[in-house]
Amino acid sequence: MNLPTAEIVCLGNELLIGVTVNTNATYIGDQLTKLGYEVRRISAIRDDVDLAADFFIELISRKPSLTIITGGLGPTYDDIQLEVLSKATGLELKENQEAILQIKNYYAKKNLKITKERRKMGFLPEGSEVLENNVGGAPGCYFKYSDIDFYCLPGVPTEMKDIFANCIRSSLKEKTKNELYEEKFQIFGCVESELAPFINEIKTNYQNLYIKSHPAYKDKKGIVIHISGTGEKGKEEVVNAKKMLQEVFLSNLSSINIQEMKD
Repeated sequence: MNLPTAEIVCLGNELLIGVTVNTNATYIGDQLTKLGYEVRRISAIRDDVDLAADFFIELISRKPSLTIITGGLGPTYDDIQLEVLSKATGLELKENQEAILQIKNYYAKKNLKITKERRKMGFLPEGSEVLENNVGGAPGCYFKYSDIDFYCLPGVPTEMKDIFANCIRSSLKEKTKNELYEEKFQIFGCVESELAPFINEIKTNYQNLYIKSHPAYKDKKGIVIHISGTGEKGKEEVVNAKKMLQEVFLSNLSSINIQEMKD
């Protein structure tokens, strides 16, 4: 099955110099995968207009179905996300009255006035749809360019998650209609390299599934087997592949113990 493709782009020097851990990319990658997208790239770009614009010109040439961008929507000099996108696409930044109203309402609750810097957050690429930010002052936005869906989100994780949950998730779910189905189980009593030949063998029968072994990440014991696929056919194949893997492991590795995982 050919899945719609996605790229995630995170702007901010802080991501590149080790000041901030990029939890936004982890969250969005997880959400898009569960919604049935194939995430092909996650990129972190410094706050440089020319560098970032060149990157987006290259991204547009790759024609992903979807691009989600975080960071750089605020009022400061280095908040350049929309300026960059304007330069890369040729779409003019125009004052959006819906966005301006959202900004005014946010700062009015704090008894603060709209400054030139805050008003800047209301200039969006022409034709954009405003995405309401219930947590912070910077509205998100959506626009389509060159058959690519662009979602522009703030970099503050709570704000990004709010907009994704309330303005984006349901729309993407409706578009893909191929949600992820996954199964996991844990194996004790062997090392990962002992499992590899059997996983490789099963994988040849299920080319459309993701089948992977991982060292356990929570209790640091055992090995996690992760199997996932999309759509109804994928769900059926995941169930069958899981059963086959467990049977093969138990038949060939007498020392192992298999435990189901709820999460």
